[in-house]
Amino acid sequence: MNNTTDQVKLSFEGHVLITDMDTQEVILDKFNDINFENMAIAIAHLLANETDNADGYYITNMAFGYGGTVVDSNGNLSYKSPKVDGSLGALYTPSLVAGTEFEKAITAFSIPVADGQYYRDLISTVVLDYNEPTGQQDIDNATDFDTNDNFVFDEIALKGDNGLFLTHLIFHPIQKSSNRKLEVKYTLRIRVGS
Repeated sequence: MNNTTDQVKLSFEGHVLITDMDTQEVILDKFNDINFENMAIAIAHLLANETDNADGYYITNMAFGYGGTVVDSNGNLSYKSPKVDGSLGALYTPSLVAGTEFEKAITAFSIPVADGQYYRDLISTVVLDYNEPTGQQDIDNATDFDTNDNFVFDEIALKGDNGLFLTHLIFHPIQKSSNRKLEVKYTLRIRVGS
């Protein structure tokens, strides 16, 4: 018996694209951070087919928050570090709607064909329709980015069915108001190779 060990490199890349569905304006086009501990736990459980209990590790929701950026008195914007260390990674401040954390169920998943390649893209898509979330402003003219009432968000994360955060992205503040319909495409590229 040969005592060799296959060592395989497994990597993840995350990318978020937010588009105004009416104007096709690209509002955000940015790569994100991965919570490697939670991702490793999820992969192990998924490979063991442990997906039918209360601790499901499959992606179900996209969580929105604010508090990932700081605007000083001169209007300068600085970014906080993504919270991806350890199993308790989370948003800085979850956005709330009627006292409940605003999360959107993933409405569509796609895995485009990439025959002969050592990667697959998992694309999670949600649409924030004109009436979502409830209580938003009529037009996008907020000047205060640190209050939940304006629904200005500057962080997004993918969450597993068990509530664990698998990713975290911090970006410039974006206001969702009732005059906008936004599509959020969150791509995870899973690459396997030596």
